[in-house]
Amino acid sequence: MTDTEKELSLREMLQEAGLTQKYIAQKANVSPAAVSLIVSGKSKSKRIEDIIREEVAKAMEKKQEE
Repeated sequence: MTDTEKELSLREMLQEAGLTQKYIAQKANVSPAAVSLIVSGKSKSKRIEDIIREEVAKAMEKKQEE
């Protein structure tokens, strides 16, 4: 993870990568409400946070290739 990614919130990372909470929810097999709670900081889930970071990294790689 780069220093820039550490400084960005989960919400900002999703926006930068053009990903939706619904997409992350599908990948994590959880409800969009659960992802919303994680992104807003009202709940913690290392697994979902890791999935967000993983999917953001993939999306950013694709953007750079274009």
